[in-house]
Amino acid sequence: MVVFLCVLLILIVILITLLMSNISITIKDMTINDLDNAQNIFEIILKEKDERKKIDVLDYISFKLKIQVKFLNKIPIFVLNLNNQKVKNILLKQYDKEIRKHKDIEQDKKKAKQFSKQLLPKISLEKTNLDMLLGTDNAAFTAIASSIINISIGIFLPYVANNELENYHYKVEPVYLDKNVFFLQFSCIITIKLVHIINVICKKEENKK
Repeated sequence: MVVFLCVLLILIVILITLLMSNISITIKDMTINDLDNAQNIFEIILKEKDERKKIDVLDYISFKLKIQVKFLNKIPIFVLNLNNQKVKNILLKQYDKEIRKHKDIEQDKKKAKQFSKQLLPKISLEKTNLDMLLGTDNAAFTAIASSIINISIGIFLPYVANNELENYHYKVEPVYLDKNVFFLQFSCIITIKLVHIINVICKKEENKK
């Protein structure tokens, strides 16, 4: 009886901890440092048909990623540090594993999209920092393009901001050197409550039944 009560108490503590914990994802120094890299990224995303080769997009973006599970959004109880190459290796291994199991990758993608669609409204963008340099060989186009990007970010930001707007920094600067220049550096903190993830998973299992 004592053992049963101890096990029950441990399970209750674990459940409470999960329900009162958040997943915090910190993306730090995500950088695309020239126009060639940006073009390679767009070509892979838009033109590449091979799902495995699409993962190569991570060769052209450098970033550091910290995933934390925080109790009461303050006390870290789990921390995982990654970068673009580690993420790429994980995705390649997972892809190859799915292929060896003869799984339907397209069906998995549909499930992932459905899961993301349900989870996306629950995600909070806590803080951002974006710096961009943009230049082309046409000064007029450079000025117009940088202005459009600035305006678009300004319109979109209030819809995703979860804190005061001073926590969200962005700067898009035109560069007038009569040549193509591109540099992007981005950092942000994203949080989501574990209870939301659990709810989405539970609803998904209910729909299967």
